[in-house]
Formats: sequence, C-alpha cells, structure tokens
Amino acid sequence: MLAKGMINIENIDTNLLTNNEYYLFYQMIYEALKYDNIVKNINKSLILLKTYLNCGDIVLHKKDYNGIYIDYIHQTEKEKGLEPISCIVNKTSPLTENKKIFYIDLGISENYKNMALIDIKTENEQYILSINNIDYTKYKNNKFLSQISDTMSIILKRAELYEKNIRSINIDSLSGLKNRNSYESRIENINENEGQLIYGLFDLFRLKYINDNYGHSLGDAYIKETAKILTKYWPEYKEDNNSNNPYKKNKTGHCVYRIGGDEFVLLTNNEKIELTKIKAQLAAEEVSMMNLGVDEYLPLGLNYGITIHTPESSIRKAYMAADILLSENKRKTYEKHNIERRK
Repeated sequence: MLAKGMINIENIDTNLLTNNEYYLFYQMIYEALKYDNIVKNINKSLILLKTYLNCGDIVLHKKDYNGIYIDYIHQTEKEKGLEPISCIVNKTSPLTENKKIFYIDLGISENYKNMALIDIKTENEQYILSINNIDYTKYKNNKFLSQISDTMSIILKRAELYEKNIRSINIDSLSGLKNRNSYESRIENINENEGQLIYGLFDLFRLKYINDNYGHSLGDAYIKETAKILTKYWPEYKEDNNSNNPYKKNKTGHCVYRIGGDEFVLLTNNEKIELTKIKAQLAAEEVSMMNLGVDEYLPLGLNYGITIHTPESSIRKAYMAADILLSENKRKTYEKHNIERRK
C-alpha cells in the first residue's frame, strides 16, 4: 500500500515531474524505500532522474569501481556497442578527488560528450554518478546538482544499512559465508521445480584440537582460509563476459554455507557430481597444505561427503547420506595421520 501523497512510478505524471524539482527528489527517495531489492530501488530512482533530465545514460559507480550498486540504463539497443563507461570514469577519477561536482567534455566519443560527474559520499563509501548528454544550458546549476548528490547519498545510506542488516541475519561474520539461518531458509524452500541438487557436507580436521591447544584465533584463521578455498571452487557469482556492463555478475547455481563450528554445506544445481567430487578432493588438498604458522607438525584437512538430492526424496536424507560418506572420509584421514580419534 502506498503512503498518502505518493505516486506509483508506473503511473507517474511526467509533466509534474519535469516541472517540480522537489517532487523529483521526494519521489526518488520514496522509490528507494519501497522494496527490499536494493538494486531495483536504486534503478527506479535513477530512471526517475533520467526522465526528469531527459539525458543519456546515467550510471552509478562505487568509487573503487567494483561495487554492487551499479545500474546501466540504456536508451536504445544500439548503445550497447559504446565504450564501457567504467573506462571513462577511470580516466577522470583524479579530477573527482578535489571537486564535488563538475562538467567535463572527455573528447573521446560524441556519445559521451556533455557529461556531468557527481561525487556522492556516505559514512562508509564514496560513489560517482555519471550523467551523459546533459543539457548544460538548463542544468548547469551547482545547487541543483548538489541536491542530486544529497538525495543519492540518502538513498545509498539506506541501501548500505539494509545490506548490513541482511548480512547480520544471513551471513556468518567470521567466514563471510551464508550462515545456518540462510541454509535452513534455503532448504525449506527447495521444491520439485528445482530438479536435482548436489549436496556436499564438509568439516575441518582437528579444529577442536587447534582451538584447545593454540587458541580460537588460530582456529578462526583455519575457518576463514577454508571458506576462501571453498568459494574459490564454488563461487556464488561469476563475471558476465558477454555483457557491456563490466561489473555484471551472474549466479552460478553454487552456494557454500557455514552451518556450525567446523561444518560447511555445499548446494549446487549446476555441475555433474563427478566434477564436484574432484573439486572437493582438490579443496581438501589445499586445506591440508595450509600453513597456520605453528612450530609443531600440525596435520590439517577437510573431510567431505558428496551426494545427490532429488525432488522425490527429502533433504534430510541427502544430509544423512552425505554424513555417512563424510564419516568414512574422516576415518581414513585419522588413519592416514595415525591419530586416535577424539584425542
């Protein structure tokens, strides 16, 4: 339900929008607060700004050029062949350090002349909003552009806060992986439409021994480095090399969770189980070669069990089957190092 006085973007009065700056910024902020989808919110706000300015592309960049709050807005299909705007911002980034707002004619393409770059700061990050083909005579007004900067700062602060809150609920603060809460939410929503899933269960060899004898700081390092290795083999996102947007990433179908002290789960619907087993073995070998910087010989390892979950079965059965395989793998690891279990 819309708040009183608010107007749906789909039914927006463009005449009112074009003639009322206050309404523009009011509506931009409202659209940014409307949904839980951060990128969708920001994109809708930028569409409103683009409509008001009647300009070309509007692109939001994180200052390090690698952030998630990035949306390309193309006017036509033929614009897909243009030089990536990230290259332009890289060329001009030194200029933005001392000027909050400025216009620049880059002289590199007719399509990117008359561009305004606006610096936007929040408490934690810095962004650049690039507006292409802006009408200088109508909008060369520092006060107006400052209002754009202030409005986008409000929007991005809210986005950062929301992301932080979501991370605290669903992300394990130590490893950076999705946590048990996220895992349980995921398996509760597994349905027949998803088809076959590979289920992988992992645990760290002798984490308790390390915590008891060397302290939890070393055990935490063991967990964090293992998380990096697992996400190297099963990243949740990968770059889209076919997109004009150099920052666009696609989901891989993989997700690694930390569901307990030394326990991790992999869910993937995008590879053959034979490949998953090979990658699990490679990950285990990398973990075994990890150097935690202690003097004594300290055998490390990653035990695992890989199985398949089908829509006809329960996810609990997949967990139990993987746990049996993991226990056998763990037994062999203890035998290999000639260590009595639970010692």
